[in-house]
Amino acid sequence: MLGALLLLGALHIGGCGDDGDGGSGGDGGQAATTTTSGTTGSVTSGGPGGTTSASTGGTGGDASTSTSTTAGTGGAGGEGGSGDGGSGGEAPPIDSGLPAPPGPDNVAKPSGAAGGLKVIDWAGFAGAVTYSFDDVNQTQIQNYDALKALGVPFTFYVWTGKSEANNPVWTQALMDGHELGNHTNRHDSNDTGSDTDIATKFIKDKWGVTPYTMAAPNGSEAYVTVAQSRFLINRGVSNALIGPNDNTNPFRLPTYIPPQNASTAQMDAEVSSARSQKKWRTFCIHGFTGGSDGAYQPIPLNAFLEHVKHVKDFGDVWIGTMEDVGAYWLGQKAVTDGDSNQSGGETTVTWQLPANFPPGKYVRVTVTGGTLKQNGAALPWNPHGFYEVALDPKSLTLSP
Repeated sequence: MLGALLLLGALHIGGCGDDGDGGSGGDGGQAATTTTSGTTGSVTSGGPGGTTSASTGGTGGDASTSTSTTAGTGGAGGEGGSGDGGSGGEAPPIDSGLPAPPGPDNVAKPSGAAGGLKVIDWAGFAGAVTYSFDDVNQTQIQNYDALKALGVPFTFYVWTGKSEANNPVWTQALMDGHELGNHTNRHDSNDTGSDTDIATKFIKDKWGVTPYTMAAPNGSEAYVTVAQSRFLINRGVSNALIGPNDNTNPFRLPTYIPPQNASTAQMDAEVSSARSQKKWRTFCIHGFTGGSDGAYQPIPLNAFLEHVKHVKDFGDVWIGTMEDVGAYWLGQKAVTDGDSNQSGGETTVTWQLPANFPPGKYVRVTVTGGTLKQNGAALPWNPHGFYEVALDPKSLTLSP
């Protein structure tokens, strides 16, 4: 368990060198220097981290790489050797896909005794909210531009048997960073899995993506069993908040369905409660008033737009897709409940991820000190105040 990590040591993370290319005799070339660049994701929608490129060492000599550090010039020709990181150099930033958190970006690395490993709730935000839309209704399609202009990611649950599922707007939505989830093919309350599988095949064939979450039509309990063998999350219809490391059933994930003609204030209150309690709230919306698509409990478009703008103004609420926030929530539980083993002065934590877990996901952790490693490489410190840990390796080592 993470609470048992109490090791002594000081934090030191060295840069990792790349193998140099051996060259013919003659004057050694200048050693390579790694440069990093990139953009920071927005507070709400999440953007990419930095990317890294490295130049190749000159003819002859050993080349080395480190961030913001230039090594000495290469020597006489010979076989290329393994380069060492520059003194005090650090590994480049990680492209975790998580949004940049609120708060300062100049937090010093912890230098106390090694230990205290803890996963940060909601990636460093006060709380989280996910807005999901069901049924690919016409009022969603005709108002997509207004939804896109909000600049936050949504989850659209696709009822693949409807003709509206073929509208090109969903291709655009995917390109804009939104999630397309499974809402079955027939939208029936009973299914043994075949109809759900037809919808998954439609989404894979049409858009080339795998749906990792679904929304049970009508909140039917029949889909709890169906989802357990196919998805990470099945969104239900009951309303409740989801807390870090709590016992909420991911295959009956709660959601708030706004009443018909809901006001901005009504929706604001739902997110404010999640924020104050440091929890996650999901929304289920079917469409907007003024249309003829028969959307269940439609809400005024302007009320919703003003609500989302208000949530963005908080600056400390993570607005993310069902897949992204759900994977963080379940990833945090996996690491927190992981096994801790000590050997040779190091502590290694291992964990198991739930079935149907999407690849390439991360969590953010803090420690009191020490060096965190994955796959033998030291993790870089993020000056927002954390380390970013990949979940796929299912292992993390803390050294003095």
